[in-house]
Amino acid sequence: MKVRLAVFLALVAAVTLTSVAESRPAAAKQRVAIEMKILPHGTFVLAPLRAGAMKRDSGTVNEGKTLSERNRITTGLWTFTGKRGNLVIRERREWVQIGNDGNGDGTDDAVAFGTWRVVRGTGQYVLVAGSGRSGHEGLGPVWYARLEGFLTTP
Repeated sequence: MKVRLAVFLALVAAVTLTSVAESRPAAAKQRVAIEMKILPHGTFVLAPLRAGAMKRDSGTVNEGKTLSERNRITTGLWTFTGKRGNLVIRERREWVQIGNDGNGDGTDDAVAFGTWRVVRGTGQYVLVAGSGRSGHEGLGPVWYARLEGFLTTP
């Protein structure tokens, strides 16, 4: 009798623990875009492309430390300082000179494509992970970029 009761209680405990573990919310992936005007102002807008935990944010962007630069391939850190927190990403981009000066500023224009991943964050970005792709448009003294990808919240 005592053995049956012990086995029954063990089964009840196992089912209860399994139910609690399954009731925890899974990490939610959300598609986002980050639009940047890097030069001359250094501003950004993070816009959710699908519903989720991330809310629209805007603020300043700073191209921090350049980790490497070789053969027109640049790896560096971006720091986004927004109203909802700070987000630091690492990006690797490859530049290609277009070979003309489309905007007439005396500097040849260039484009770049790359990939990025989240390094760390604060506020709404704390414990956020994510990665994606990027595109840049360098027009001499004016530089735009768009980053698209997925952010995962715990």
